[in-house]
Amino acid sequence: MDSSFDYIIVGGGTAGVVIAARLSQYLPTCKIALVEAGPNAVDHPKVNDVSDPVAFLKLLQEGLVVDYSTTPQEHLDGRTIPNPGGRFLSGSSGANVGNWMRASAADHEVLAKRAGNERFRFERMVKYFKRVETHFDGAADGEWYGFDGPIHTTGGRKYPLREALRESAEKLGHRYDPDAGAKGYQAGLQDFVQCFRATSDSTATRQHSAKVYDLSGVEVFCDSPVARIIFDAARRATGIELTSGQKMHASKEVIVSCGTQKTPQLLMLSGIGPKDELSKHGISPVVVDAPAVGQNLFDHAIFTQYFKLKDPSKGLSFPFTGTLRPEYSQGLPVDFSLFANIPAADLTPYLKLDNSPNDDDALLFPKRNHIMTIPFYLPLFPSPALYPSISATAGTHISLGALNMLPSSRGTVTLSSRDPSAPPIINPRFLSTHTDRYIMRRAVRANLALTSTAPFADEIEGEVAPVDANPDAKRLSGLSTGSSDEEIDARLRAAVATVAHPMGTCALGSVLDGEFRVKGVEGVRVCDASVFPEPIGAMPSCTVYALAEMCAEVVSVGGAGSG
Repeated sequence: MDSSFDYIIVGGGTAGVVIAARLSQYLPTCKIALVEAGPNAVDHPKVNDVSDPVAFLKLLQEGLVVDYSTTPQEHLDGRTIPNPGGRFLSGSSGANVGNWMRASAADHEVLAKRAGNERFRFERMVKYFKRVETHFDGAADGEWYGFDGPIHTTGGRKYPLREALRESAEKLGHRYDPDAGAKGYQAGLQDFVQCFRATSDSTATRQHSAKVYDLSGVEVFCDSPVARIIFDAARRATGIELTSGQKMHASKEVIVSCGTQKTPQLLMLSGIGPKDELSKHGISPVVVDAPAVGQNLFDHAIFTQYFKLKDPSKGLSFPFTGTLRPEYSQGLPVDFSLFANIPAADLTPYLKLDNSPNDDDALLFPKRNHIMTIPFYLPLFPSPALYPSISATAGTHISLGALNMLPSSRGTVTLSSRDPSAPPIINPRFLSTHTDRYIMRRAVRANLALTSTAPFADEIEGEVAPVDANPDAKRLSGLSTGSSDEEIDARLRAAVATVAHPMGTCALGSVLDGEFRVKGVEGVRVCDASVFPEPIGAMPSCTVYALAEMCAEVVSVGGAGSG
């Protein structure tokens, strides 16, 4: 087997596939290798089935999704939080729920500032967003939407509770604008769009990276976990070594796209990371003492509540008995995402408690969305132990997710061993700041206000309180608009989870320069969700695709110039 290439992309997930496919298109005379630790499961039926909301649990059982569980979380009652991620060609893009949304212009302003490069501003990112997508509504404004990209989307489904939810949200001051998100301002109600492609009036298939990007010009190596990046004496990357001992040579660059947990692990195993951490595990030589590698970990936290419907016979939730329409099988039973900004005056006291600087605090930038509500017209993943009375298929309950989109808590990814097959130690430190605990309380109160406002409230009997998993523990009460902060905090500690959006561990501006290059070495770039220096107030998948498109373009310009 020929093991010499111009570019080697390590990690065949969301970003890695995009970069490999585009480089083969932009630099057709170059040899491109894509190396993925997991198998090729592009045509796996559970990967492509969008009608099963728990399909990823089956992928977990089959080893196509792995659990990057956290350390016990101090502010979540010492719980270890599961955090699933894809481990196959396409990565997490083949296992996520496919929510397709752009980050706001304000988020991109922060991103550009931290990265030290104007290319990350929203107005300069729009071309990449458009390059990626084929928007489901062909009548939408072509200035903002793409119509010939590889990722097809679905949306616009109208569920029975849609108008009641919209009217109640508008009574609470939330404006509905279907185009605001595409234009970079996501406040208020936005349509819930997914990166699924409609295949008939009642079916759709998942649009994951390796399914829709052309890899015919790329040599793809699956089931090939990488042990380290190889450097010469001048600290230039010359290739990679697999865990099998096989070496592959890269004459131009190694591009790492292993994800937020595994990318910093690979860099550290290759001698790039905090010197003390490397020394502790006997990693030598230290190629670059890079203290920021593996630091700055953050994630979107979610708290899910379950609400009983007054009259299940109306068919208001899944399986929509009597109200079912064919298009309901084309994605999750969700119409809207609801975003909200928290005013700076409300946040500042908590930032002061956390000793956060007020002169350059990204949370205070105007028009950023701190909280998000997702109303699911089904009970999403109720624990049988905590909610024994709830059936996911009875049509008796709905659920609302409250999300902290701009967490201030920061955690770490560190090494458990110098063995590349050993999982890293992941500690996101969920809700470790006063600010995050306040934001989560605010998100919960926003959901309680929504479910208490007519006409949406007219269909809801009330929240279902969890059964005590530990009979010796203090009973967890049901929540209402009159609940105290202490009651809400107790529920948060007991039930907050992750929506599986880890980011930030190889950040632009600290670990990377504005062209995704790892500082201190030559010939290595990183592009995946680890590059975000600050959280974005949106589901990150769409932005990761756009950043990968940008990275491939940046690399190709340099590659063409030096070829």
